[in-house]
Order: sequence, then C-alpha cells, then structure tokens
Amino acid sequence: MDTTVIDEAIDKYVNERMKKGRTSAAERFLSYAYLKYAGDELNEFLKKVRGMTRYYVDFLTLMENPFKGPELAWFASMVIVGVVSGFMMGEEDTRLAGIFIFSGTLVHACSLIKMAAKKWRDIGVMIAIYREIIEIVEREAKTLA
Repeated sequence: MDTTVIDEAIDKYVNERMKKGRTSAAERFLSYAYLKYAGDELNEFLKKVRGMTRYYVDFLTLMENPFKGPELAWFASMVIVGVVSGFMMGEEDTRLAGIFIFSGTLVHACSLIKMAAKKWRDIGVMIAIYREIIEIVEREAKTLA
C-alpha cells in the first residue's frame, strides 16, 4: 500500500475538518476508506493510517516548542544585537545609532513572539486533529474485528 494514498486520506480529513467540522470529516474519511478498500485491505489501511498519524503526532509534539528551529537562532541574534546596541547607547558618538538598532530589535522581538505563538497554536490544532483521526480509526477497527 502506497503512503501517498494514506497521506491523501489524512489531508482530506484535515481539510474537511477545517471547513465543515468533525462529524462531516469523519463520515467522509470513513466513506473514502470503505469505497477505496474492502475486507482485509480496509483493516490494513486503517492500521497504516493509525501508524502514520501517530508518527505525525510524535513529530509535531517535538516541534511544538516554538523556540526549536530557526526561531532560536533568530532570538539569539536579537539578544546579541540588543546587547551591542546597549553598549552603543552608552557611548556618546554612537548613541543615536544604538537607539535605532535597539528599537529595531524590539520590533523584531515582537514579530518573533507573534510568529512563535502562531506556530504553537497551529501545531496544537494539527495535533488535536491527528488525534481525532487516531480515535476514528481505532473505533472503526474495533467494529471490524
């Protein structure tokens, strides 16, 4: 069984969930599974969907920390630039440049906080949706057994 088919089914569920809600998405997901597969293939499909979705949940749980990845490097560079601009504000010759650099650093810090909060929120929503898929698949697998 090809993983692109499984990814496609998961993506269809996520898109339907975002547009029309949980019930509609679950019905469409299950109807897709029953129309595409029958008998043992359906059980195998559900197992693979559950496994891949659990992998996605585990991966997103690792990435849920907003300061993993490029955000951490951006934050570290802002701290360094902020410290340097603080030293610049202490010198009479470079005070004006230090003020401008520090104010730019504050603007970028606000932007980083907004971006990290959005990333955290979006990942949390995706984890919840993937957990819904796992629940649906496990419930359906019990009815097949």
